[in-house]
Amino acid sequence: MSNICYLINERQKLLFDPKYVHTLRSNLTLSFEISRYTTIQSESKYATSAIDIDSNGEYLLSGDSVGAVSIHQINELNIHSSNELKPACYEPKSGHKFNINSIKWFPKDTGIFVSGSSDKSVQVWDTNEMCAVEKFKFSGHVYDAQLSSRGGKTSHLIATAISNHQVKLCDMKSGADTHTLRGHTAAVNNVIWSNRNVYALISAGRDGKIVMWDIRRSNAAVHYFDQFNGKSEKAHCGSVTSLSQTEGGIYLLSSGQDEQVRCWDMTNGENTFTNFGSAATPDVKSVGAAVSFNACYPGLLYLPNGSDISVYDILSGQHVTDLSGHFGRINAVCYNKVIPQLYSCSGDCTILMWEPPGPESPNEIGDGSAPKETPYQDAWSDSDDE
Repeated sequence: MSNICYLINERQKLLFDPKYVHTLRSNLTLSFEISRYTTIQSESKYATSAIDIDSNGEYLLSGDSVGAVSIHQINELNIHSSNELKPACYEPKSGHKFNINSIKWFPKDTGIFVSGSSDKSVQVWDTNEMCAVEKFKFSGHVYDAQLSSRGGKTSHLIATAISNHQVKLCDMKSGADTHTLRGHTAAVNNVIWSNRNVYALISAGRDGKIVMWDIRRSNAAVHYFDQFNGKSEKAHCGSVTSLSQTEGGIYLLSSGQDEQVRCWDMTNGENTFTNFGSAATPDVKSVGAAVSFNACYPGLLYLPNGSDISVYDILSGQHVTDLSGHFGRINAVCYNKVIPQLYSCSGDCTILMWEPPGPESPNEIGDGSAPKETPYQDAWSDSDDE
């Protein structure tokens, strides 16, 4: 009896072992497919160009190519039954005249969100009223607008990537842009706040540069990422099209017009030379990439690649799979940090939800076919004959 109790106790420990949990979550994300049960409906007939999910995984925020804004509630879906997800809120007259290139929830508070548009403006929204309460105007198109997920002393600052070669910081408290960061020689495609340092900001442009800024300094540029770890200041040969980072901010992922994905070690700012192969579409326009969260190991990069989503192992660079389902260029993907779900929006005017297979999957009910293998499955056999 004591041996049985010992074995049960050891098995119970295994279930809560961090490595076991991380591997389980990774295998769930590896098996993503288009949701069989949930269809996301839209009031708009135009392409969705930007999406975001709040930190609690409750609401999906989206903006389209004519400036309309939608909010879908995604945390009350009926599991394994049909869901036709209609917008909880829809605002066709958002104040934006053209394409919404970026839309983001305020961290830890769904009462506020921000949007950046090709009409050369950034708007701060009151979610309850579904109207803009503050508007920042610029001399160039806004390609990206980001809020710090760490909060603290920079939580009121909106970092904006502008086509006039500049990065500007907008203060929601004062209603004015307070900083202008100069270092790019072409349009800035992306900005992202570091997950490691609350004062660190990273930008990427069509000049091939990725720049780290310390917003406390007058000479704010502190590091230019170099693909050869030398002194060239060039991270990619051509436009940088996406920026994303891991949960703890240890690694930064970038893709470029040179069809390369690069992984950067944020402890020293150097290229890790991880080989992702030919991995990106040769396009100057930016796309919204995503990284798996929830302590998945190994971490996965979800990169829009034309009408597909290419999935890569961040540590090894292995091309794991492609997610196919859209019929137009994918503009952005967004990973749900609460449960394993991925959302994507495309020029085909649809938003798709990707999730692990349901119980009707052949792998789970058994139809006589061999179970689907994952890239991280071991090669051991239970057969005595092998």
